[in-house]
Amino acid sequence: MTQENWISAPNKHIEEYLDYYFDGKKNFQYAVLLNGAWGSGKTWFVKKYLEKKEDQGKKICYVSLNGIAKTSMIDEAIFKSIHPILGSKGAKLAGQILKGTLKTTIKVDLGGDSKSDGSISGGIPKIELPDYLKINDNFILVFDDLERCELKKEEVLGYINYFVEQDNIKTLIVSNEDEIKDNDDYARKKEKLIGATFSYIEDQDVAITSILQEVGNEELRDILILNFELVANTFNQVGYKNLRSFKQTIFDFERFYKKEYFEWKDSFYPEIFEKFLRAFLILSLENKKGIFHKQILNFIPDLDGKSNQKPVDKIAEAISGFEGENAQEFKKKYQINLKEYIFSKKLWDEILNKNIIDDKIIDTELYEKYFIFQEDQPTWYKLWYYLNLSDEVFSSLVIDAKESIEQSQLSNMTDILHTVSMLVYFKEKDLISFSVESLLVLAVDQFKKVVNLQENIKKFAYFDIREGAGGYGLYARELPIFQEFLKNISQAYEDKYFEKNIERVEELLDLMEHDNYEFYQQMTSKYYDYPILNSFESIYFLDQLLKIDYENAMSALDGLKSRYTVHSQSKIYLQEEEWFEKLIELTNEKLIQSTGLLEKHKIQDNFLPKLIEIKQEAYKG
Repeated sequence: MTQENWISAPNKHIEEYLDYYFDGKKNFQYAVLLNGAWGSGKTWFVKKYLEKKEDQGKKICYVSLNGIAKTSMIDEAIFKSIHPILGSKGAKLAGQILKGTLKTTIKVDLGGDSKSDGSISGGIPKIELPDYLKINDNFILVFDDLERCELKKEEVLGYINYFVEQDNIKTLIVSNEDEIKDNDDYARKKEKLIGATFSYIEDQDVAITSILQEVGNEELRDILILNFELVANTFNQVGYKNLRSFKQTIFDFERFYKKEYFEWKDSFYPEIFEKFLRAFLILSLENKKGIFHKQILNFIPDLDGKSNQKPVDKIAEAISGFEGENAQEFKKKYQINLKEYIFSKKLWDEILNKNIIDDKIIDTELYEKYFIFQEDQPTWYKLWYYLNLSDEVFSSLVIDAKESIEQSQLSNMTDILHTVSMLVYFKEKDLISFSVESLLVLAVDQFKKVVNLQENIKKFAYFDIREGAGGYGLYARELPIFQEFLKNISQAYEDKYFEKNIERVEELLDLMEHDNYEFYQQMTSKYYDYPILNSFESIYFLDQLLKIDYENAMSALDGLKSRYTVHSQSKIYLQEEEWFEKLIELTNEKLIQSTGLLEKHKIQDNFLPKLIEIKQEAYKG
């Protein structure tokens, strides 16, 4: 046998022995055990081997012991495997006759009601069995999933031993012995029954290829085989070495797949298909592993007070959309950001968990993520495929890109990022002659004008650039000059955010008076990591304390206390310490200057003691 004919080269020794065992005329009077971990591909290997034996004229009886709780269920499983066309009285009788070759008493069910209509003891009726029921050298008996049988394993081995010892049936047992609790009875039965044991060596590439070849859609099958490396690498990256689950995922993808999803104006876009295929494999397999919480791409949240994250990392989470330590690990594992998973969480959940495939929603989300660029292609998008361009077209597009920055024509973050990235990359590769430094300054100013502020994102201390890249890679991402540009646009965002602090301060002063609950929330949640109080004079805060109702004033101070102690993980007190010390100083001065008895009482007996308490607690924290 040439190497090309082996089912799996690493396991050819198993195949050679099985050929020797099943093809010879020798009466071995023992069974063969094939051991292997779940998902390793051993069942796939066995079924492929049995297909070869069937082609050679062997009669196969394959039985899965998974869930079997009684030996009578094995009897029925054997009969169904040999003769699957059940229902007629003749078939029922033939089944009982087959069992009669193993037992000294045959109970014949003539009525089809599972009740014995009589018994024949001491021998077998002389009934001529059809060829497909005759047991001879061409007959192979296979028991799979021994570890999943609900009977005691030693009882199962004893049952199988009857076939091997009394009827000389050549038998293969397939199992994951790591999942079987060994005992003396099991060991004795195994020693008596098993004459040869093999451990299956995982042969992943062959198994994956075989699964891909089972895809019924010929067009999709060819595309998947063409993308074998992407499929295999993703399977390995997920690390869920369960070929059953992988096979189910591939079949789920086949059910989902429509070529028109990845077409625009009669052109098929393989790069979009590949992005989607990888995302589908990751999310489907990780979902089968149980990593997600209630919905695809949702993760079990961190428990309050249990996270050791730095404030900068929390900002990174807000930018990336992956919140919590599990989510961050997931993000690091695949280096794919939320937007690069193409579909929304809701749509992924409908596809993978609810089996809902809505063409309209799928087309809409693919259009908004990718095909919108095909309809009105920005200059950077055309340059992204620069290797397909002629020199003349390339030069013209480069000039357009340069002028789009010089004339402030770029209206969104994606266009700015990619345009700058392409020009920086081309300069690095000596494909353009003009300087790009002055363009970067203009691009930063443009970015500041067009970027949309998000209130929960105060600064880009960690700017996850792919979130604004529209799902397309940035050519210059690793170049130092582009990294410096990213720092500058991050600073531009912070500057733009800071410029709105006057409005935020006015809002906080108003909340102190009219909505003490919302003031508390903003102090402890919205601005927990941002020194917003540095943006207005301490005297304004004190004046508002003295102006508003006493209950609201004390609630505002409670908000400060919680901000600096209970809720603060960012040591925000150290950033606002000077502001707070000034507040205490001004409060003491106000106490001396005040002429009102009640005002003096509030300051001396309530406000000042509370401020001192907050300071002491803040230092402890």
